[in-house]
Amino acid sequence: MPKGLSEECPLMSLTRKLTIVLILAFLGMAALQAMRARQQRQLNQRETLPSENTRRFWETYRLASQKRVSGDLDTAAALYQKALALKPDHEDSLYYQANCYFELGRYPEAIEAYERLVTASPEGSSRGYMQLGLVYSSLEVGAPLNLPKAEDYFQRSVQVDPDSGGRLALGEVAMLRGDWQKAGDHLESANADNPMSMAAPYLLGYLCYRQGQQAEAWRWFSLAVQRGELKKPALKWTEEGDVKADPELRWRALARQSVFGKYWLQLRKYMEKGSYAQADMKKEYQQLQKVLVLVH
Repeated sequence: MPKGLSEECPLMSLTRKLTIVLILAFLGMAALQAMRARQQRQLNQRETLPSENTRRFWETYRLASQKRVSGDLDTAAALYQKALALKPDHEDSLYYQANCYFELGRYPEAIEAYERLVTASPEGSSRGYMQLGLVYSSLEVGAPLNLPKAEDYFQRSVQVDPDSGGRLALGEVAMLRGDWQKAGDHLESANADNPMSMAAPYLLGYLCYRQGQQAEAWRWFSLAVQRGELKKPALKWTEEGDVKADPELRWRALARQSVFGKYWLQLRKYMEKGSYAQADMKKEYQQLQKVLVLVH
């Protein structure tokens, strides 16, 4: 064997080994980079999915709110359901969907949504309890009138939030049950808590009217009418969506939080008329009395 050839063999062997090592190192590095790229893609997908769901949720929620404010309650309720499929415990979606059902007279669905709202809130939802009380004290045809249940829910609302409006509602339920003393106590408390309320003086006036105390009834009735003319500044009113509401919109929202809301709200017409008399008071209270006689 030639001497030169035998001397080159170890060198060639080392070169081949180094080449193989470099190739394996390159392949290993490529595999590691591919694995890291795959892991990053998976991470990006996991991050993108919630982000996409969040985007879809807020788009659907905003559209539902627009439909609700415009009065298309059926469409709004369906859109809130789609939003809740993406975020099942979203309290505003549950609340507004239930309100749509309530206004549409779909009482079982409203009750279910309000109960979910109460469950979703760790300490209980004062507005959920309040609305359940309003459902069970509603005088609309087909509503599941149950005054003991209504009273219990209003009491829970007050326990969670003393400023929830539950005291006024407890006074209204007491009137529906014919417990006039309890009604007076609750209404006086509600009037003291909220010096802007139209409802409390209106109802306190009725209690005096039914007892024949005309002068005192007129005093309360006049106060209720005067409170209806107070100019309230535009403000963010969540019941009507995240918009600046005009006073009329706000008054209607407040009336929906009262069992007798549609009766005291109409007193505002006397401000537009520019005058009112005791004959007007008598007409208004006779209308309310007919309702109470039917319930009793």
